[in-house]
Amino acid sequence: MQKDFKKVFKFGRKLENKEIKILAYINEGRRIRRLGLVTPRKVGTAVIRNRTKRRLREIFRTNKHSLEPGLDLIFISKPETASLDYGSLKKIILDSLKSAKLYKGN
Repeated sequence: MQKDFKKVFKFGRKLENKEIKILAYINEGRRIRRLGLVTPRKVGTAVIRNRTKRRLREIFRTNKHSLEPGLDLIFISKPETASLDYGSLKKIILDSLKSAKLYKGN
């Protein structure tokens, strides 16, 4: 798993805005979609960081079937991520993935 994480950091496509940074890498021989989370202390207290991670996991879980097969994603939270409500965060992430043609939902 660690080598896969490093591969995404090294070769992954970077999608960034002021709220969140997304690294995306497509594994050709794989069908499953995977998620990694990076939430530094700058985001806030442990309670805030954990709530942010729960929201990010839920966004991935509910939308993973519309993502490209074999996609490895890493969400890197920024301090602005914690201040967003779930709906805004979901819209920002899905819009970023749509613009990169990695999401084929509606």
